[in-house]
Amino acid sequence: MTRVGIIGASGYAGIELVRLLAFHPHVEIASLVSRTHAGKPMSALAPDLDGIVDTPLQALPSDDADVVFLAVPHGAARALLTEHPQLERSIIVDLSSDHRTDAAFVYGLPELNRDRIRTARRIANPGCFATALSLSLLPLLHSGIIPPAIYASGITGSTGAGASLTPTVHFSWRFANVEPYSIMSHRHAEEVRSALSLEPPLHFVPQRGPFTRGIVTTAFVPTALPEERLAQLYREYYAAHPLVRYASDPPDLKRVVGTARAVVHCAVRQQTAVIICALDNMLKGAAAQAVQNMNLTLGLDETAGLPLRSIGW
Repeated sequence: MTRVGIIGASGYAGIELVRLLAFHPHVEIASLVSRTHAGKPMSALAPDLDGIVDTPLQALPSDDADVVFLAVPHGAARALLTEHPQLERSIIVDLSSDHRTDAAFVYGLPELNRDRIRTARRIANPGCFATALSLSLLPLLHSGIIPPAIYASGITGSTGAGASLTPTVHFSWRFANVEPYSIMSHRHAEEVRSALSLEPPLHFVPQRGPFTRGIVTTAFVPTALPEERLAQLYREYYAAHPLVRYASDPPDLKRVVGTARAVVHCAVRQQTAVIICALDNMLKGAAAQAVQNMNLTLGLDETAGLPLRSIGW
C-alpha cells in the first residue's frame, strides 16, 4: 500500500482528499497535517468521517509518506517545501498555485500531460476555472484551430473561496446573489495561456454564484465549422480520457457535482463556437484531479478511488 500524507487537511480541498483517499483501494493515509487544528481527530472537522478516519491531525509533516499532497493556501506551498526538505523524498502533488508555472513541476492536467505525469515526482494541480477553460479549448488547439481571441465567462460556488471566512462567503450575502469579480484579471486566465502555450488573448470574467459547489464556464470562439464537425472533434479527443465526457446537450451542475468528471458541450451560432464545461470545483477542479494525478504517477488506473456519483436532484 502506498502511504500518503495531506498537508492542509483541514481546508475544503484537504477534507475532500481525505474523503477520497479513505476509500482508495491502493493507499493508506499516513499523516494529516493542520497547524490550526493539531491534536483534533479528523472526524471532528468532517463528522461524516466519524469511525472512518479518526486519525489525529498533527502540526508538522512527517517523513514517512510516499506521496504528499499540499492542500495549503496559495503562497504557502513553496515556503513549506523550503522549511521541510525531508518532503523532497516524496512524490509531491501541489494543489496551490505556487508551482503551476515552475519548470520543476509538471502541470497536472491529465487530458494534456498524461504521459509526462506518469513519470513525474512533482505535479502542480491546475486551478478549478483553469481546468474547465483548458478542457473547453484543448480539442480545438489539438486540431490546429487557433482563434484570434477567446472570450469566456464562468460561475463558481462558494467553496472555491476556501474555508476561511470572508464577506462574500457568508450565507446572507451569497444566497440569491451573483457577482462578477476579478474582471479580465483572474489568475486562471494566464494559467490557461501558459499551460496551453496559447498565443491569443483569453478575456475571462468569473462570477460568484449562490451555491456551494460546482463550476460552469462558457467560452466563445469564432469558427467556420458546422456544429456537427465541432462536436465530432470533441468526441474524438475525449474518447481517450475517462474523466471527461462530451454531452449532446448543455450540462447542468447536478450532472457533475459529487463526481470526478467534467462534462463538455459545444454549439455553433452565428459562426461562433459556444463551448460549455461543467465540473465540481472541489473534485475534478481540485481533490479528485490530484488523486487522478497520483494514480498516474504510481502506475495505477487513473480512475482508481474515484467512483463518485452525482447528486442527481
